[in-house]
Amino acid sequence: MEHPNIKKNEDVVAFLLLLTSSDQTEQILQKLREFPREILESHIIYGEWDLLLKVKVRSLPELTKLVMRIRKIEGINKTSTLITTAP
Repeated sequence: MEHPNIKKNEDVVAFLLLLTSSDQTEQILQKLREFPREILESHIIYGEWDLLLKVKVRSLPELTKLVMRIRKIEGINKTSTLITTAP
């Protein structure tokens, strides 16, 4: 899988928005600490979404794998992935 704005051998940086069960947000943050290499930042946010993650991986397929692993965490109800690219 390739993207025209992502160069080959260039790391992929993305932001993930997570909607969680409100009583499990803290437990989910603890579980996300199991991804120290991929998750650069994690924030509790207010509004439509509950958590914001900044992630960095080596490729789009690795991003897909990471998102699928995160989606399996109990209490995560919905995700949205925003991939960043250099201008």
